[in-house]
Amino acid sequence: MNRFARRTFLRGAGVAVTVPWMDSLAPRSASAASSGPLRYMPIFLPMGASESWKPTATGVGAAWQLPGILEPLLPLKSKITVLSNFENGTSFNADGSSSVEPSHGRQPGAWLNCIDPRVTRAMAGPGAPEMNRTSTDQLMAQVPAIVGNTPIKSLQVGLSTWFSDCDQGSPCSDSRTISWSDTMKPMYKSVDPLEVFNKLVGVVSTTPGGMPDPGLQKRIALNKSILDAVAENSARTQNRLGKGDKARMEGFLTNVRAVEKQATSMSLGMGGLACTPIAKPMYTGPILPNGAKSNSATYDKGTHADMMNDLIVMAFQCDATRLITHMLEDERSEFSYGHVPVRKFTATSSTVATGVCGEWHNNGQHGSNDVFASIIHWNVGKVANLMMRLDAIKEGDKSILDNSVIMFGTPMAGFNDHACNKLKMMLIGGGAGKLKTDQHIDFTKRWLRDLHITLMKGVFGMTGPAVDDFGIARANNPQKMITEILA
Repeated sequence: MNRFARRTFLRGAGVAVTVPWMDSLAPRSASAASSGPLRYMPIFLPMGASESWKPTATGVGAAWQLPGILEPLLPLKSKITVLSNFENGTSFNADGSSSVEPSHGRQPGAWLNCIDPRVTRAMAGPGAPEMNRTSTDQLMAQVPAIVGNTPIKSLQVGLSTWFSDCDQGSPCSDSRTISWSDTMKPMYKSVDPLEVFNKLVGVVSTTPGGMPDPGLQKRIALNKSILDAVAENSARTQNRLGKGDKARMEGFLTNVRAVEKQATSMSLGMGGLACTPIAKPMYTGPILPNGAKSNSATYDKGTHADMMNDLIVMAFQCDATRLITHMLEDERSEFSYGHVPVRKFTATSSTVATGVCGEWHNNGQHGSNDVFASIIHWNVGKVANLMMRLDAIKEGDKSILDNSVIMFGTPMAGFNDHACNKLKMMLIGGGAGKLKTDQHIDFTKRWLRDLHITLMKGVFGMTGPAVDDFGIARANNPQKMITEILA
């Protein structure tokens, strides 16, 4: 019997809230000290990262230190492996050269599958629609430890803000999504927190015609909660709980309501699902076609990021899904980070300087290295907050983070450099004991494909043609496992 079949749900009219694992509800044969399920989450950072991301020394434990730009992750150093100098040019160019243009419009599309999307489209012939190869997360969705074990097969989330185009004629799927279920299906991320929340609790958000569901709209208008729909079922379930689990359940339900209220408020401010088609509030910042370009009276980037963290924690804690892709931004973001102070960075720390950051792409990546690094540092802080929350939730003798593989990184070099070499990557979490941690490895030059292959084979135990043929074939560069990261 799989774990999904043993899960407890709080059910009501159109709602199914998954309850976190609790000893009182576990089958007698289940061990309270058993480990939780293995999870995978790539976190995408656009446009590269400052060279200050790379630690000054390699090695294990005390031999290396996290650099200043990564200092928000310091409490988790023992659960991190920093990996320097991957390259993905081999996915585009037969000679492995690192120049790929248009860079913003092509490199993200190869980040999780190591093949140029243009190659896939060319094979289909002139006029082919958005096409790409299946990404690693969707290949993992087919393994026994994942498929059929959770209510949601995989979840795609992130933040999305305004930019002028999808980069010189490339399809938007090459820069606004990193997940592909097959060659013809880009898995675009959900950026509306209420939309994600409703997925997690099984709410039907729209009618078959694509309009907001009237029942959902009525509940929002009356300030009702999905917990009202499951109140009777919740009371019966709580009667079955021991004292400790009863307190955990009360805390969980309180948190669900808080997340629901925050998601609804954020959705209203974004003009998202919580708004009716008629009464959509006006955005008070620059009126642009694809979303916010700066913080305003109705939109706050930090609140948006925190809200997505809340939803990711809820998804993993409740075992609603074991696969999440998270994009911190679309590629080539032109969002203005005026809320972030400029910092100065050293090899091991950072300090607040003068001024605030500007727009991420031109003012940051092609403007000031301090501004660029400060924006990265802010995003690392949001990732660190998410990681520490996952590490605080215990599953038997381990934490959710211990049972996860978090791959955090970027598709291009970084400051004023569009090349797809010198890629900054890291692994966070123990992969259920299958990964080594607390180390910095400098590969000088190693194809990114090898990292994906190692995770699929060495951690998730995957075999077969989809893994053997992963990425584009290069006779001079066969697959090679990265044994240094495996326990």
